[in-house]
Amino acid sequence: MKKENILTSYLINLGEEVFILLLTKGAKKEDAEDIIQNTYYKMYTLLDGLSESNLRPWFYRVALNEHIDLKRKKEQQNIHLTEEIYSKLHKTDQEFEAILNKDEIFYLLKEVKKEYKEIFFLKYYYDFSYEEIAVILDISVSSVKQKLYRARKSIHAKIGGNTNG
Repeated sequence: MKKENILTSYLINLGEEVFILLLTKGAKKEDAEDIIQNTYYKMYTLLDGLSESNLRPWFYRVALNEHIDLKRKKEQQNIHLTEEIYSKLHKTDQEFEAILNKDEIFYLLKEVKKEYKEIFFLKYYYDFSYEEIAVILDISVSSVKQKLYRARKSIHAKIGGNTNG
């Protein structure tokens, strides 16, 4: 098989894999198709800057970010911090995942660093394991854990510093 055919086949399989992932994460079929198409387009415009080793993580990251952005636009609501949210943030890290609803997550992450936000979403919104996040973002598992810790710490600081409402 020619190298071009191998690459084409790989990219088609990658697109189908990410498409199925987007559907399992709640994307509508049409939205998932648009996201995959946009991700392919972005990939082709940057193809020279992508290597074989970073193509897969890059594709996942771009598609998931686009899905998050689309979901955020569709679900954006004016959410106010309440005592209930504040008390939830004082729970242990193990309980953290189960206690915040999706709208609260969007609100709390508004001003958190992008790299922390991305990992936070992958873990708590998309339910990926540390290992899966490491593969998707092409970083170590310990780096995933560290950035997730910093994301939670940023949220705690934001809540703690926001006593005026």
